[in-house]
Amino acid sequence: MKYRKLLCLAATVGLVVTAVTGCGSKATETSEKATVVAETISPIEEAVSEEQEVETEVAEESPYLYPVIGEREVVDGKIQSYLTGEWTDESKANRRPIAVSIPNQKSCLPQYGIGNASVIYQVPLRDNLTRLFCLFEDFDDLDRIGPTRSIRDYMVYIGLEHDAIICHWGSAVYANELLNSDMVDNISQATAGIDNPTPGAFDRYNRSGSYNSTDSAYMFVDGMMSGVDKQGYSWDYSDTFEPKFLFAADGTEATYDDAESATKIWPGKEGNYNTVGAYFEYDEATGKYAYYEYDKPLIDERTGEQIMVDNVVFQVCYSEERDDHGYLIMEMHGPQTGDGTMYFFTNGKVVKGSWQRMNGDEKPAKYYDENGNEIVFNQGKTFVCEIWDKWASSITYE
Repeated sequence: MKYRKLLCLAATVGLVVTAVTGCGSKATETSEKATVVAETISPIEEAVSEEQEVETEVAEESPYLYPVIGEREVVDGKIQSYLTGEWTDESKANRRPIAVSIPNQKSCLPQYGIGNASVIYQVPLRDNLTRLFCLFEDFDDLDRIGPTRSIRDYMVYIGLEHDAIICHWGSAVYANELLNSDMVDNISQATAGIDNPTPGAFDRYNRSGSYNSTDSAYMFVDGMMSGVDKQGYSWDYSDTFEPKFLFAADGTEATYDDAESATKIWPGKEGNYNTVGAYFEYDEATGKYAYYEYDKPLIDERTGEQIMVDNVVFQVCYSEERDDHGYLIMEMHGPQTGDGTMYFFTNGKVVKGSWQRMNGDEKPAKYYDENGNEIVFNQGKTFVCEIWDKWASSITYE
């Protein structure tokens, strides 16, 4: 408004000058005064205009809490991953990921290949069990992944957030209609209720030790790749794909300095997460969170290394039992029934906020702080715990 007023004043002075030009010495005097006024106004206008330009530039450069990765570009054959934000071979980062259902009850440990997962989800299975759902974009050097087990419909909806090809050994009956729909590209063992299975992708593996047949069920990568071709699935991301995570730009660390410290975190000290003894510990030296189950580090059998991630999310979802067997229904959209509570952990800090997924099955959930700012993730791997709201009060961190 200041800029507009100054322009109007200058215009008014101009009109006065024009009107009195032919009226003798007074006109000349007025003209000289008008010239002085105009010359005085001009640098003010310029300063105000420059200030506005600076403000505009700042707003355009920092729409988020931290600088973030913008439009992706290929550099020396690499491009930044949708799942980690890290520079990855273009052939892998531009290829749809696979999402694999992996059991984590004590009898089946350790899992093979899990360390290659870019994103790990953990979901309630029943009141006393959880299951992992792991997203891989880097699987070319793996011969197998697993063990693998059945899938739930809310896990399928997670896979759709990432436009993933969904891999599983069977399913709960409630997931079959969704799995058999045109919406989902899935690779499944031949089990009841699956219309177009891919049995060539799965087999039992003779594990050393005393493992039952269920805990020896694996997906073999070559068979999965052949199955994708036979099913006619595309490896290209959908034209409507939208990345789930907002990553900090190169050279930027989302430190959240003003947030509360949280270096040891439990997704639940009661209920299903307590059953598996799940917790994370922050390692300040590496800036990563080490994951534990059953009071031991969760290890990838292939590498012998513990699962370490850069970001952790606790996403609280309304859930309820849908039958006498304890199968759950879980709210993965909205939220409409639950309150959408979310906790985000990175850099040894915790940011409280909410999650939203309002734009349909093919769009991802997004995470926001209490002021409505979208959460900026640090580049690297992420672990998301979907938490039954029944047990949300037992979320703990220190």
